[in-house]
Amino acid sequence: MADPFDTTPAPAPLNSRLHALLNSMHSGILEIDANGALIHANRAANMMMPDLPPTPAPPGWDIEFGEGVTFNDVHGAPMSAEEGPLFEALRTEEPQRDWQFSIEMRNGRVIHLMGTAEPLFNAEGFLTGVICSYQDITELITLQHALEQQLSETKFANQELRLTHGELSRAHNLQAGFIANFSHDLRTPLSGVLGFADLLAISPNIIEEEEEFLQEIIDAGDSLRMMIDSVITYSNILSGNVRIVADWHDIDILIEKSSEAARRLCIRRGLDFQIEMVRAPEKICIDEMRLQEVLEQLLDNAVKFTERGQICLRVSTNEDKVIFEISDTGPGISAEAEMRLYEPYSKTLVKDGQLRRGVGLGLTLVKALCDLMSGRVDYVTSAGRGTTFRIELPLIYTPAL
Repeated sequence: MADPFDTTPAPAPLNSRLHALLNSMHSGILEIDANGALIHANRAANMMMPDLPPTPAPPGWDIEFGEGVTFNDVHGAPMSAEEGPLFEALRTEEPQRDWQFSIEMRNGRVIHLMGTAEPLFNAEGFLTGVICSYQDITELITLQHALEQQLSETKFANQELRLTHGELSRAHNLQAGFIANFSHDLRTPLSGVLGFADLLAISPNIIEEEEEFLQEIIDAGDSLRMMIDSVITYSNILSGNVRIVADWHDIDILIEKSSEAARRLCIRRGLDFQIEMVRAPEKICIDEMRLQEVLEQLLDNAVKFTERGQICLRVSTNEDKVIFEISDTGPGISAEAEMRLYEPYSKTLVKDGQLRRGVGLGLTLVKALCDLMSGRVDYVTSAGRGTTFRIELPLIYTPAL
């Protein structure tokens, strides 16, 4: 029998709690039903796209929203409102990952978005709708374009032999200053998003459905963090501001830190993740932060290119060298991609024509950081069977004279 004097308030209904959670997110969230009617748009979505209709909105709302609004895909080609991840997931009943596109609003403002859509099914397996999350990556795209333009101009100037050593130094300093100014503005809101998500994740009242949404936020945030860190590290390498600071570190702890994000993504994607230590040393004298960056980049690449199978990180020794091998069971590296594998801003297309997520600096940074740590990187690939990257580093790092 219930206690008549119990004044504990009853928990809010699930829908109210879920909508409150969605409205607290910095990601834009749209939900449609199986007929395409707009069920819910959270606060962030309405801020990103102020011309969205009030919810609920009947089927066809997207056509009305698309009037006077220009959609372009990641290559700048025109697309309709129904070609994005939201309605693609509704048509195919399959998840859509990392769609990049832009919207020119009626007021002339252009926003760049990355969308991830998840179809929803009832207990009988019938599609009931789609929920899609959007990340505003306008600042990151603007930053990337600015860096690409600057790099292109620098290359052209070098070819024409019209840049002096002083001009190159000033260009690098401008680039480093540009990145430094943006890094704080990018990192601060991202830290808030991930911190808030972590707090919600440890709440005792969290339910399974909410936990899945929170994990999406954390994974997307980790991905964005890695992209920001890649751009900043690359800028520092170009400016000559990266210094290797070596000390002794436990191999087991270093491997655990470096593989945490990849292991979590493998679990979510149904991939098997393995770590093999074959006569591995207990310690290595190296720059821990830079080695961690190398391993994180290679593991992230392995996970995002692998749809099924396993990812394996193997550590071994060869005389005074420590060998790190990251293997996947993905499609392998195409001959075209091999020709520009270590070039900056080089990205690979997936089978549906979309670009892989990221800014295309991962392998560029891997090679540059390995060179700085007196190491080397190599790979073996086989079409349809996967790729193995091999990193060879000295057990004890010794600065070059």
